[in-house]
Amino acid sequence: MEELVIVGKVINFFGIKGELKVKSDFDKKERVFKIGNYILINNESLKITSVRIHKNNYLIRVNDINDINLITKYIGYNVYFKKSELDLQEDEYILEELIGATVMDNNDNIGYVIETYTSSNMNYIKVKYNNKTYLIPLIDQYIKEFNRDTKTIYTNNGKSLCL
Repeated sequence: MEELVIVGKVINFFGIKGELKVKSDFDKKERVFKIGNYILINNESLKITSVRIHKNNYLIRVNDINDINLITKYIGYNVYFKKSELDLQEDEYILEELIGATVMDNNDNIGYVIETYTSSNMNYIKVKYNNKTYLIPLIDQYIKEFNRDTKTIYTNNGKSLCL
């Protein structure tokens, strides 16, 4: 079965013409919310026929539906997208893949990822080690590589962020 990733949640409708209001913290949302792409909501495959951003949310129309009464049934459901259609390059990953990954600094195990955070200007991983947690920004200054096969993140000076 095709692997799906959660890319957002339908939080409401917008206007009376049938736009869905989608909140998304997905790190590659610009690849998902494009006209012609298919998303899955409540096990229904829906084609995005218009998209725009309003107050940090996506307003999307699906299957050319122009009637509010036909789209309210999607409110409250997660929005899924086929991972294979993200066209990830070999050195690219999505944030949810990092959860559970071992974090190494040189040859030292400095914990494992328990959560990811997305802010307006940077992404972070929350790492747990010896009953303490700390954040590492996902920037080149700290992250060298993520190995998908071994589910290991290699850091530069990640140990310096341990409190």
